[in-house]
Amino acid sequence: MMQTQHAKLDFWVRRYGTNSNSYVLLEGPKSYFTSPDVDGFLAYQISAGIALIAGDPVCAPGDARRLLHDFCSAVMRPVGAYQVSPVTLEAFRQEGFADVQIGKEAVFRLDQFTLCGGKMELVRAATNKARRAGVVVSEHDPFAIGAEAINAELHEISREWLKGKGNQELGFVLGSLGLERRSAKRYYVARSGNGTGRIEGFIVCEPIFSRSGYYLDVTRRRPDAIRGTMELLTTEILRRLREEHYEMASMGVAPLALLDDPDLADHPLAAKIMRFVYQRVNTNYDFKRLYRYKAKYHPHAWEPRYLCFNQRRLSLSMLYALLRVRKNTTTFERFLGEQGFQETVKTWKHAASFIVGFCWALLSSSW
Repeated sequence: MMQTQHAKLDFWVRRYGTNSNSYVLLEGPKSYFTSPDVDGFLAYQISAGIALIAGDPVCAPGDARRLLHDFCSAVMRPVGAYQVSPVTLEAFRQEGFADVQIGKEAVFRLDQFTLCGGKMELVRAATNKARRAGVVVSEHDPFAIGAEAINAELHEISREWLKGKGNQELGFVLGSLGLERRSAKRYYVARSGNGTGRIEGFIVCEPIFSRSGYYLDVTRRRPDAIRGTMELLTTEILRRLREEHYEMASMGVAPLALLDDPDLADHPLAAKIMRFVYQRVNTNYDFKRLYRYKAKYHPHAWEPRYLCFNQRRLSLSMLYALLRVRKNTTTFERFLGEQGFQETVKTWKHAASFIVGFCWALLSSSW
């Protein structure tokens, strides 16, 4: 991305970015669409002949429909949008998009966050355990003098963590470590040995400028990390952000959890499969466990997130396109084999297996 273009996109994100993944749109293999009639942009990728928008259009809410209209006219192909928030959902609907709820996002009002009270007993016990074991949380500047050794350790932990997830680094609306370039990301590390030992885990936070908050995005820990490390990291970050007078924070989407949108009735097969996968299917990323982990912090709101598409029904082609951008291409070649996509999904049995894979890729969190 050219420096002048990046500066303009960064300006728009700081001015209009309300989605937790708005800042993430500035990284990764994305293309950017702008319109002379709108102050803002949308990020997208072309996948399997479909234009997939990442998150919300980054513009004033009143301009979102115009930007979507101009984009659809320009690309002349099917369009989908992944992880759309209620802020711009109506703009998609006005432009003829259908939508299906894919999960809910855990959001905290920082002025109300506390570890006190019976409902936070489990989290409080975990953080106390980590503190007694000598775990200390600090903020890390990857460009400070002498930061190279810590940066290397963060990369090491990340590589080891990914091994336990099938070496799958999910993309599209997820951020990266980003240690190699200056950005507005913030890095929090948890060290044992009263702050002088090894790094047990870390969390990378992305700013949500227009909501005065942060998204606790990339999360990593050692397989043998001291128990309570991630709870201590999470609550310390929320506490520090509150003391810095930020208003909100997000732990990201719990995919397939709390599916309660009435419009799911318009897509009964997809809704039935998503609920089945949430309840019965375990992969390297466990949907139910992910939800329960986030829920134990008792978010103050669970905000719905949607997959939008300008087709009458949610097609397998749309799901396949989304799967391709969420996971790496090499994995897909192994998944599809020599027969290709159409052959793979031509039977209901194979289609069901494919949608199970789709649901796996719906994960939008590193937790």
